Amino acid sequence: MFFGKRWKIRLAAACFLPALFFAGAADCFAHSGGKSVSVMCWNMETFFDAVFDGNEYKEFSSSRSGWCESKYRVRLERAASVIKKIGCDVVVLEEMEKSGQLRDISNQLSATFSRKSVYRHGFFAAEEGASIGCGILSRYPILSARVHSIKVGGRKGRFQPSLRPILQVTLDVGGKKIDVFVNHWKSKSGNSAESEQWRDRQERQLAFLMGKSVSSGVPALACGDFNRSIEEFEKRDGDGSGPNVVLKGGLSVYSPWYGDDGKICAVGSYWYKGAWEYIDNFFSAGGISISDFAPCTAGEWADASFRPRRYRMHPGSGYSDHLPIACKVLIL
Repeated sequence: MFFGKRWKIRLAAACFLPALFFAGAADCFAHSGGKSVSVMCWNMETFFDAVFDGNEYKEFSSSRSGWCESKYRVRLERAASVIKKIGCDVVVLEEMEKSGQLRDISNQLSATFSRKSVYRHGFFAAEEGASIGCGILSRYPILSARVHSIKVGGRKGRFQPSLRPILQVTLDVGGKKIDVFVNHWKSKSGNSAESEQWRDRQERQLAFLMGKSVSSGVPALACGDFNRSIEEFEKRDGDGSGPNVVLKGGLSVYSPWYGDDGKICAVGSYWYKGAWEYIDNFFSAGGISISDFAPCTAGEWADASFRPRRYRMHPGSGYSDHLPIACKVLIL
């Protein structure tokens, strides 16, 4: 059973949902007394189904645009093939329309995976009336899920744009808890400077939520499309073995985009105006460590220069304008 609902809530009154989906869990790998889990994160680029509900982006809003069931099925098969090839235990997805698409992906994969590798657990959420939301698939049980939105009561005439909520999902990884925070922050489209204040708010919100988890003894992993490249975050100096970023709000976290030498990886996750951007990310805090991080380029979703092959409805080619990123997380 997958939970899928659209929410309109305040951060201070974040909704708590029981999210116990299907029995069974994947095997864990022991490492020095800890548990290891692999995580993939991917912005799927406007992944709509073929049912027209009226809230879709214009190019997916009717059959007159060329969007149809057969094209959806092709995109579904391609998405499933990417997830299977990368093969992570937890899959975080942005820019998808409905919870039913998580179910479709899981069903698409179930016939090709062994029993223990099936994604039996999932959660999806989006703001009420929004075109797209975020979801998570997991081989490990989901103990709970919360959805955190920002609602600002401002001065007369002040406009708050639509902001996607942060999903907080607590996983049980072989008896150890980890809080996964799924993000898709405000885009820079239109007036980048004007939208910056909203990404600042989302950054502070994330710092607060991650800090709360760590204070309660649960390690925190944030992932998603932050629409803010890694060099736009405050960098913290260090020896490369500990926190290297300070989020607004004062929380020190670790980002794997920085190598031990303090330099950013050569290949990013998003190619824009002839240069790499590093807007898809993992941030860790508390008793976890990240290893084996990389943007995933060894597949049909990337070209020979490692750039993402974005989806084009006509002639129906490509995958997404973002590369998936993946890592291994050791829960200590």
